[in-house]
Amino acid sequence: MISQDLLWKGIIESFFEEFLYYFFEDFVEEVDFGKPFEFFDKELPKIFPESGLKNRRADLLVKVYLKTGEIQWIVVHIEVQGYEDDGFRERMFKYNYRSYDRFGKPIAAIAIFTDENIDYRPSYYEYERWGTKLRYDFNIYKVLDYDISSFDKSQNPFAVVVQTARSAIKNNQLKTDEDLLELKTDLFRRMLNKGFSKTIIQKMANFIAYYVSFKNQNFYRQLHENFDTISKNQRAMGIEEIVKTELAKHYRKEGLEKGLEKGLEKGKEEERKEHERKIKIAVLKCIEKELSVDTIKDILNVTEEYINQAIAEDKLRKEIIRLLDDGLSIEDIMIKTEALEEFALQVKAEVEKSKEE
Repeated sequence: MISQDLLWKGIIESFFEEFLYYFFEDFVEEVDFGKPFEFFDKELPKIFPESGLKNRRADLLVKVYLKTGEIQWIVVHIEVQGYEDDGFRERMFKYNYRSYDRFGKPIAAIAIFTDENIDYRPSYYEYERWGTKLRYDFNIYKVLDYDISSFDKSQNPFAVVVQTARSAIKNNQLKTDEDLLELKTDLFRRMLNKGFSKTIIQKMANFIAYYVSFKNQNFYRQLHENFDTISKNQRAMGIEEIVKTELAKHYRKEGLEKGLEKGLEKGKEEERKEHERKIKIAVLKCIEKELSVDTIKDILNVTEEYINQAIAEDKLRKEIIRLLDDGLSIEDIMIKTEALEEFALQVKAEVEKSKEE
């Protein structure tokens, strides 16, 4: 199975910008996001050979450019363990001075604790000998300080990561694989409700799926089936319902209860146009709900060109309606908007019909 420390390492590398916004909120405005981050996976073992040992593989060293043109090195040290480590403070200090000695740049460090001891939170290293004193402070984030539901409001993907880690700490309800399946499914549903892109959802789904392992590996199949079902239902909410509702009356009138895929392949020309109109209405409703072009294409089985055309037609229709309200003639409207006569007359007919109703 995939270890938790490797999952943390992978998710941080995948969403490092979001990581900065989540854990370094007070300083992130200094970052020049126009320049790429650089992960020193090869440099890290040279600087700190101990990082390759067991439970030391989630350590990261990343180059971050600042808007001032300076370079800041951020050491991200994550402990994915459920016990106290007496050597942790010194290890963080070693990361600092060895990295500074190697690169000659300031180091910003953070340690994320996912253990179960609420009182274990080392945040500095110090020593004193014969009048010489040294103290090194670093940032810490204690996952146990937060309730599982407290992450729901955040739209940052890293809230999902921390929420997943928090759900695994002191959760007395996780007694069986069935309990774990229910928890993971709930976490996925919460994450999906945030409206992330498909790419983010896929990566977060993997983190949720493998962060805590099932004893019976067959539960992974059931989990991914749950993910698929929830995704389809989430996608269907609102949009597919809109389409089906808009087309249902027409299908029932013609006795064509075959669904969207069949459409009105053998219908009359008037029926085809009506079907086309309803599909364009559905496209515009998708746009109003701020769905992505890829999502609209997937749900309605239309091309990007078709979507753009529907948007352009809608803008032109609204402009023609406005000009009609201003009292302009069809001829003047055609000149002003460059609309085709057939389309302008069609819009006029729709307006007049609407007023009659």
